[in-house]
Amino acid sequence: MTDGLSFPELCVPAVSRRPALILRPWRAADIPALAAEMSREYPTAGMWPGPDERQARAALPGGARSRTGPAGERAAARWLVSQDRGWRDGDRLSFAVLRADDAGGCVLAGNVGLKNREQTGRIGERETAEIGYWTAVAARGRGIAPAAVRAVTDWVFDAFAGTTLRQIMLVHDVANPASCRVAEKAGYPFRELSPANPPHWLTDGHIHVRGRRAESQPL
Repeated sequence: MTDGLSFPELCVPAVSRRPALILRPWRAADIPALAAEMSREYPTAGMWPGPDERQARAALPGGARSRTGPAGERAAARWLVSQDRGWRDGDRLSFAVLRADDAGGCVLAGNVGLKNREQTGRIGERETAEIGYWTAVAARGRGIAPAAVRAVTDWVFDAFAGTTLRQIMLVHDVANPASCRVAEKAGYPFRELSPANPPHWLTDGHIHVRGRRAESQPL
């Protein structure tokens, strides 16, 4: 856990088609839902493994690619242990995104994670952090991803006020225009093109950057 921080719970009210959201650190009770979502789709971004985890490979359309999500409940349990360690050490902060359902409960809708761009050190010890996200299949197209990214971004800049942190990057494949829209709606304007740099970054990407004083766009 980072010094002086308690486990946060972020609440985002419902707006139009977007349901109310709760964002909080992952819990063991989330393992079945996480494993079920991973069985529906293997994410290739937005579910970063911990520093002590080896990134998996999966046979996907277009060839094998790195898979960032855990496969099965055992892998999900290991992934959650790694995320717990990230909160404890302060170098990787991961939020489960839950949406309100019609029965008055909550359903897993995605993940938002934060790490230092340089991959080392605690959040707040570097000028640039990187944010990533993944959205469950059934939760897409409802404004959940930009609202979740915006909520975590606002919390991070508030929680780490007075530290070295100055900006947060959101990076995605150029072939993913939906992530461009998420970034813009969350207040991350396009900054520059990131050419492919195998094996670290396999395809050309877009870099979006939000500074500490930036205002996000209305959804």
